[in-house]
Amino acid sequence: MVLKTGNLLVAPYSEYQEFLHDTILDLHDGGMGYRKIAQWLNEKKYQTLRGNLFSNRHVHSILKRKRQRDERLNREVQVEYKNFDLWFVERKLVNAI
Repeated sequence: MVLKTGNLLVAPYSEYQEFLHDTILDLHDGGMGYRKIAQWLNEKKYQTLRGNLFSNRHVHSILKRKRQRDERLNREVQVEYKNFDLWFVERKLVNAI
């Protein structure tokens, strides 16, 4: 029997990661581009998780990675049954007195 899944070892997002994603998504849905969002975040003194300034690549990556993560977590688990044997063995407990 084979059980394939890709969502067993997924760490939860921190509050800051959730905040960054939600803020970036709101700004992007509001019509701002990645470069403008990065400038806005840097002006407000927000930093990346590693303490760096934002660039348009960081902003795009945050949105892309969250989307990929959600798709992976919401995917159905694939269960596959391959050739296998099932054996039943009768076991008795015999009280030897």
